[in-house]
Amino acid sequence: MTREHLHAQLAGALLLACLVPGRARAERPTEGGLWSYDPKDILATYDHPDAPLRVHYSVDGPSVVPLADLDGDGVPDYVARVADTAVAVLALYRDDYDLRPPRSEAEHDLGPLGGSEALDIYLVDFAGAADGHFAHDACDPDACAGHLLLENDFAGYAYADDVEAIDTVVSHELFHAVQAAYLVDLPVWFSEGTAVWAERAYRPDSRDFLRLCDAYLADTGRSLYRPPAGPVPAFAYGTALWWDFLIDRHGPDLVDALLLAASAPDLPAALGDLLRAREHDLRLAWLEFAAWNLATGPRAGAREGHAFAAALTGIVAEQDGDSLADDDRFFPLSARYYRLDHAGGPLWFALAEPAPGLEFSLQAVAGGQADGPVEPAELAWDGADPAPRILAELPAGGYWLAVVNPVLADMSIPAHLCAASSREALACADPVPEPMATTTDDPPAGDDPPLDTDAGDDPPSDTDACNGCRTTSPALAWLLVLLRRRRARP
Repeated sequence: MTREHLHAQLAGALLLACLVPGRARAERPTEGGLWSYDPKDILATYDHPDAPLRVHYSVDGPSVVPLADLDGDGVPDYVARVADTAVAVLALYRDDYDLRPPRSEAEHDLGPLGGSEALDIYLVDFAGAADGHFAHDACDPDACAGHLLLENDFAGYAYADDVEAIDTVVSHELFHAVQAAYLVDLPVWFSEGTAVWAERAYRPDSRDFLRLCDAYLADTGRSLYRPPAGPVPAFAYGTALWWDFLIDRHGPDLVDALLLAASAPDLPAALGDLLRAREHDLRLAWLEFAAWNLATGPRAGAREGHAFAAALTGIVAEQDGDSLADDDRFFPLSARYYRLDHAGGPLWFALAEPAPGLEFSLQAVAGGQADGPVEPAELAWDGADPAPRILAELPAGGYWLAVVNPVLADMSIPAHLCAASSREALACADPVPEPMATTTDDPPAGDDPPLDTDAGDDPPSDTDACNGCRTTSPALAWLLVLLRRRRARP
């Protein structure tokens, strides 16, 4: 079980326990609770000399930490590294991003929990079920105080070493502590996405950040702010890619602004307002973000994109071939990608019905290759006009079609789209009508009678024997009458 699954299990019980003032606080590992020390654990504490921070750990028992003490200061090196990392992470959040510090239990009149008013970190054995957690001690209507739990040794985990593990989990969980200083409750796609962003803020080469961004890229057809239901999914963590994109664009002061905006009842709408206040439109930002996401993994390198684009796995095509046809719904703040093998010449595109609000773009694979780094968009258009049309005369090679819904809305946009190298191959468009056959022998049924037939005195109507179809203009009809009368006289 990963950190994602643990958060899902704890979210209900621990958060509900503190949302209403006066509710019971989460038990600490020394008191019992879900992750508690064993009676066999012999506990010790370490207070960091430069910050109000205390680490609780076991020197013997099931939660024993690695006891190596190479510098001989009497504190296990593992414990000292946890404390030093936490202090460095909090300094980064304070100095580089001007964020609020985690709240102390003293601000909620709880007394010195953990033996002091310092921020407490408990090193416990999660037995592989998770690797870290931030738990709330108390909340008022505006914010919460709490404590951290961290894996006691990371034995058997997928991190390269203890340094990577501590950097990753401490920066992530401490960002939850910072979030709690702003707001009691946050939507999971924001709280976990920004906490994963914080991992990279502290450690730019974070592999956990890249892994979770890949989880987002695997499901870009889903709305950013509507992760799958059930246990907290990797998708919610992977929204870190969007937050990294925005913060890279707007600078470090955006992080505080985002946390302040998160108190709005409608966070996606508040995000749009925040960007407008910074002279940046959410629609344009999302279109650029979607283009950057295509230029990842094997498609990175031929255009501007994420600084770490080549380290990502990259987009998986919805469809792949010499033509495409898709009939689906496209959700707000989402994107889908299709790869085309084009033999050269005209590329046709059509929609079965207008799809206003959808934005389309076509990007060529560099060097005429079937797949690989993509170039900046050659063409861009919207879904207002569904008519079959030639997008362009294009050289042979691979192309990627991006379909983006870049706006906030209550409803998705249905669209049946298709692209092919010929008009006849468009699966979403009506077939081209067959040309009518002609002959010089007998006149087709329904033609005017011969001119030497007495047509009577009444002028012909605008319709004739072809079941109501219009055949002549009124002026021509009168001329025919005169001709018929003249030829009918002796």
